[in-house]
Amino acid sequence: MSTLLINGCSFARIWKPEDSFVKSMGCDIAVNIGKDGTSLPRTVRSTIEWIAQNGDPTFVLIPITLCTRWELSIARKDDVLDGTWYPMQIREYLQKDKISTDVDFKRLEELSDLYYASIPNIRTYYDRAFTDMIALCGFLDSRKVDYLMFDICNNFTTDHLIGYQGFEKIKFLNQNKKIIDIFNFCGNHFMWESLQDSEKKSNTDPYMHHHDLEQYQLLEKYILSYLRL
Repeated sequence: MSTLLINGCSFARIWKPEDSFVKSMGCDIAVNIGKDGTSLPRTVRSTIEWIAQNGDPTFVLIPITLCTRWELSIARKDDVLDGTWYPMQIREYLQKDKISTDVDFKRLEELSDLYYASIPNIRTYYDRAFTDMIALCGFLDSRKVDYLMFDICNNFTTDHLIGYQGFEKIKFLNQNKKIIDIFNFCGNHFMWESLQDSEKKSNTDPYMHHHDLEQYQLLEKYILSYLRL
């Protein structure tokens, strides 16, 4: 059976694509390996691992997750897809019961604080995210697996890159039509714009809001129209 593989963080995990959308993508089934709170490094790693275990899917959809996230190999459970990798965020999101008992949880919280306090600006996160995207594209291209990537929550902007060196790699993103323009399109913001004004008032962050099925159906229509260009 031909497979549509979806991967990312919670914004990917809650996506339950319509059967008609899956068929329009040239696939029979959709497999979603998105995982809450995870990073782009996890998306890259687990996409490659899934393909190693299951073979090439027909199409891969990657909603690019929050670029400030990272991971450490400290999980208590040894997962078939993720091994012992654990998603790292600010300390409020760390869960002691999911961390290996060999790890000092207090020191882990301190490490998280130090990590975020030691990065002076967003360029570091951008640089890593862009490099990871290019690397995953290269892997999928080498397997001749079709794919589409798009920002889901970062609201990437070139304003954050003014005056910084080391970003010539952006040309590889701009030249790749299998990546929706990351500086002018954000999936969550696109879906948020479809909400009623009353809903917008109660969900004031257009980039981090978890949307319902109706909004994802609009995103699916956008994706299909983009692929037809």
